[in-house]
Amino acid sequence: MVSIGVPYDRIGDREDYASLTYGAGIPRAAADLTVPVPFNDAPAMERRIERLIAEGRPPACVIMEAAMMNLGVVLPEPGYLDAVRELTRRHGVLLIVDEVKTGLAIAAGGATERFGIEPDLVTLAKTLGGGLPSGAIGGTEEAFETVASGAVYQVGTYNGNPLTMAASRASLADVLTPDAYAHLDELEERLLTGCSNVIERYGLSGYSVGIGAKGCVTFSPERIVDYESYKRHQDGELTDLSWLYNMNRGVFMTPGREEEWTLSVAHSPADCDLFVAAFEEMADDLTSSGERKPRAPADPSEPPRRPPGARR
Repeated sequence: MVSIGVPYDRIGDREDYASLTYGAGIPRAAADLTVPVPFNDAPAMERRIERLIAEGRPPACVIMEAAMMNLGVVLPEPGYLDAVRELTRRHGVLLIVDEVKTGLAIAAGGATERFGIEPDLVTLAKTLGGGLPSGAIGGTEEAFETVASGAVYQVGTYNGNPLTMAASRASLADVLTPDAYAHLDELEERLLTGCSNVIERYGLSGYSVGIGAKGCVTFSPERIVDYESYKRHQDGELTDLSWLYNMNRGVFMTPGREEEWTLSVAHSPADCDLFVAAFEEMADDLTSSGERKPRAPADPSEPPRRPPGARR
């Protein structure tokens, strides 16, 4: 198993990241079976896979997010996902895409659709249940053959839970329509544009980045491309301050330096403007002597200045 993301102060060499547990309760044996590699670096992943094969322990799978959503938002670099798909197929390694956060939130087909990646297995949750606890897995016939044959016994206490299934059906059929996705894209663009304008006008060190219903302002002087650059450059104090400004102005944000906003179909352009206004108030308080600059309204037709490629 190859995974991505370990604590920065113990991260180790980029070519040989340390295999560390996320917290207590995870057996050391499980960590030893998990080999982390950097995101957005297909050559590094391939070199690590080749070393494991040479050591006589070829990896069973690569498990990854197509766009990392626990570092704010880190989008895949152009060509990265295609390279991962090609090398995993060439080495006979199963590719599992974690769409717990991107699934149904950035497109009807999630990251699989948005980025054109073809995983062997995909995991879904969160958005699927429309607010109820939910989860689902999908995959190719070949990947599911072990379940169909009975080699893997796939059961669960809440499998097919009637309430969750009813909510999921309503979410898929009645809420997440093509018009809903167009609405979410418009709101996302308004947020990204408004935040980008504030960052430029007040000279803040950071950028806005997002896709579909997911986005954030990343407070960093450098563009974040992986876990290592995130932990090296992201300003956690500014992120905490931004959360406090939002909460005190009627915008409920998930706390933590790694979180992003999530839009819903119930949000409106006015909600986006409220978010941008709170962000601008913070920017003004941080940079001015008290004389507020006139606010430029968000213009959805103006492309945001942000790295290519994006929870509230």
